[in-house]
Amino acid sequence: MAERVLVWLLIERDGAVLLVNRKRPPFREVWVLPGDTMPEAESASETAARVLRDDFGVEVEGEEFLETLRLEEGGVEYAVNVFRVATDGRPRHRESGPYAEVGWAAPSELGELDIQLPPPLLDLLERLGSAEGPRPSAGGTEVSPES
Repeated sequence: MAERVLVWLLIERDGAVLLVNRKRPPFREVWVLPGDTMPEAESASETAARVLRDDFGVEVEGEEFLETLRLEEGGVEYAVNVFRVATDGRPRHRESGPYAEVGWAAPSELGELDIQLPPPLLDLLERLGSAEGPRPSAGGTEVSPES
């Protein structure tokens, strides 16, 4: 079985990363990074731009590939390409979008929170947090409700 490719986005602000709780599969009701399935017709950069534009109302200012995580859910294997991104403004959470909840969390505090993260993602975030500390995104991004 061919693995499916996902693109997840690491958005940082003031030492914290943006986490989302998905409404639908894959990883429904699991806290992960914002992102989506990468269609064959899109590059990873195009998927990142689409997710930021459609789900948060911002544009990509810069991106950096970090790592590919290998995850499995419901018997399906996923190659999750994680990119650190900077945005041109404050991401806005739309309640009608793909995420039930969004929130900021410091990588050093993830183990203390009462949320479920896929272990490889938790490991990546903890390594990034201890190695160099998060880099703030352009525009001092905050998630605010869509007006």
